Amino acid sequence: MLPPARSPFTRCALLLGAAVWALWKAPGLLQGLAQFGVLREGQGGQVANGLSLRVVQAPDPDVLDALEGTPVTLFLAPPQISQAAALRAAGHELGLLAASSRTLKTDRDRLEAHTGAPVDLVSVDRYHPLTLPRIRRAGLRAVWGGPTGGVAELLDLAEPGGLLDLSGLNAGQISTLLTELRSRGYQPGPIGRLKGLRGETLRGLLQRLYRRFIDARFDRNHQSVALTQRPRALFRISRRPYEGPPLTLPDGRQFVTGAPAAELHIYSKRLVALAELSALTGLRGVQNSLHDVATALQEREDFQDVQFIYALTIFGGVLGAMGFRTEPLPDRRQARIMAVFFNLLRVLYGAKNTDSQVLLPAVIWMDRDALVARYGQPPRKAGAAGSSR
Repeated sequence: MLPPARSPFTRCALLLGAAVWALWKAPGLLQGLAQFGVLREGQGGQVANGLSLRVVQAPDPDVLDALEGTPVTLFLAPPQISQAAALRAAGHELGLLAASSRTLKTDRDRLEAHTGAPVDLVSVDRYHPLTLPRIRRAGLRAVWGGPTGGVAELLDLAEPGGLLDLSGLNAGQISTLLTELRSRGYQPGPIGRLKGLRGETLRGLLQRLYRRFIDARFDRNHQSVALTQRPRALFRISRRPYEGPPLTLPDGRQFVTGAPAAELHIYSKRLVALAELSALTGLRGVQNSLHDVATALQEREDFQDVQFIYALTIFGGVLGAMGFRTEPLPDRRQARIMAVFFNLLRVLYGAKNTDSQVLLPAVIWMDRDALVARYGQPPRKAGAAGSSR
């Protein structure tokens, strides 16, 4: 027997209820998960990253000892505001940990009264349609504390200009994390110190989705090795049989299909962020990252039989100045089709001049001996842009 048909009034009521529910839940997705309208990262060419810690109960003295010499952003729950003066004196940046957006102005005033310093950051667990307007009226900025996890997870997620939440770590783990971040060339500190602190954009969300579902799958399938531990390191490499046009050395030797090779993959977001600082900074980032590639070829057992390094890229002109040879794709129709994909990626990552020039992909390559001879020694200046891992 068929169920009775719903009346027009019932259908309208259900649709209205669904719309109200969606409007109420939308901020939780847009702001809580995607961080639209919520500060989530700084400019990606810097070597700093922002660390935060949620202080719900009385601060653990051992944790504060582990943070000595490394100021971070402490988000204080209202009951812990009385601890603010001592925490501020220790050099930490203070923000609010809001259980309710209704008391933000009062809590901010209390926190500023205890420290005598302005407060403009707030971390919120749940968002509803009134949360961001109330945050703005209180003179505050909503900020995402960053990803949480163990030491290994946070090291994998560390990004230049990115955030990390230390709330799930004990004192020993925090010390380990800080030591390793510094050894990689990062400068950990409070969130407010980051340059270009900004919320999510549609382009940024699409980049994250692309890296999570397409880049990550490619890396799994090809067993890529990440050489991106330094904040300005740009390459991943994968050992695989070569597939492409024959490549001829000056002495007449050739690399043909099936030859053991290492394929380069560039971290496009980081490269674009470095180029935002200056073209020279971007070039230095590429050059210094090639030292990481040479080191991997020399030290990793699984790359000992690699005869040459190659990449299919539209940046052959840039890499040519660094010793790479360029081999055009023999099938021009295929090259034009692939150019559409590569140039869409340029647009996705915000590269400059994408509307004035369509670049054709080509195979760029360098034989193993030449790359090791040229890049086998670390850069002369061991700094943020080129320090060894």
